Amino acid sequence: MPIRILHVVEAVGVGGGVENGIANIINGMAPDRFEHVLCGIFRVGQNVERYPLDRVRLIGLDQKQRRWATQVGPLARLIREVQPDIVHSRNWGAIETVVAARWVRSFAVVHSEHGFETNPESEARRRSLVRRVGFELAHRVFSVSYQLRDALALRTGFARDRIAVIHNGVSTIHFRPDRKLGKRFRAEFGIPESDFCIGCVGRLNRIKNYPTLLRAARILASHCDDWRILIAGQGAEFADLRDLIDGSPELRQRAMLLGSISRIPEFLNALDVFALPSLWEGISNALLEAMATGLPVVTSAVGGNLEVIVDGQSGILFPVGDAKALAGVLVRLSREPESRRKLGNAAIQRVNAKFSLDSMIRKYEEMYEGLARKGVRELGPEQIYAS
Repeated sequence: MPIRILHVVEAVGVGGGVENGIANIINGMAPDRFEHVLCGIFRVGQNVERYPLDRVRLIGLDQKQRRWATQVGPLARLIREVQPDIVHSRNWGAIETVVAARWVRSFAVVHSEHGFETNPESEARRRSLVRRVGFELAHRVFSVSYQLRDALALRTGFARDRIAVIHNGVSTIHFRPDRKLGKRFRAEFGIPESDFCIGCVGRLNRIKNYPTLLRAARILASHCDDWRILIAGQGAEFADLRDLIDGSPELRQRAMLLGSISRIPEFLNALDVFALPSLWEGISNALLEAMATGLPVVTSAVGGNLEVIVDGQSGILFPVGDAKALAGVLVRLSREPESRRKLGNAAIQRVNAKFSLDSMIRKYEEMYEGLARKGVRELGPEQIYAS
């Protein structure tokens, strides 16, 4: 019998790195050994094409997000219905799953953290306390970077040596340099081959800090004539970013909000530089995908970015929120195609060596099979395989 895993997240089909990671796991694990059920607590959106629907059951609880509402009851009923061997919840939005799962009992409970929705230093104390309770109740807790692990331990008081680390991985088959893909994408959007094209992809929320990129682009405009900014994704900040672009003469004709797109490899191959100005990151899947595509990457010096990038070799780091520093890097790269080439080649080597998808999937398999085979009382926290 395959091991049945119930994955629980805040929402399904809305995009973002967490969903990319789940899709990679489901696609990469042998269906004769693992069975997957994926639940979105609050909704299931339309962007589910990344999931192999013949190998995963999608469930939406359609719960309402209210300030003091609890989801423990509906989650407990779901768990009884699914009868999983392992329940795996991800991030703050699904933390109540741990409570529901321990209430039902008889299986292993895993909780993982993949990043913060807000700056961790400004996170409400109540949220940190609830996280601590969830961590204590879970049989396994892990994060996707050492920086995130340390931040979680500091905020919650939960022992850092009880939080394992499994780095995200990227498919170098799906994401790889392909100039034909890039040319086709540029032609479709009317972008000349000669334009210096900067882009990013991800959820449009505050933690991604896209206004810093747009402010840097306004500085770039005084140094570079032919350039474009492409931002792909949806989220709560879409309208504000649109207003920022429309209100700036420098951006109005040069910056494009593309919304959600499924053709990420084509999009990345159309770029000259990938920029990630986040206030915080666990391990950004989009960053790894850009590096696997052979792009020079420029990212804020925060969180898991510090583990992914060797500054000046496989990418360039800049201080968080410093639009002037980011603009300076972009101006230099716009004038130095050879620097872009070297950074892109080094980025490919870096992800191949340290962030392979096969390695990530193997570590998840080892964790799930260990829990299912030996039982939760026989495994200590140190037996999760850290990256």
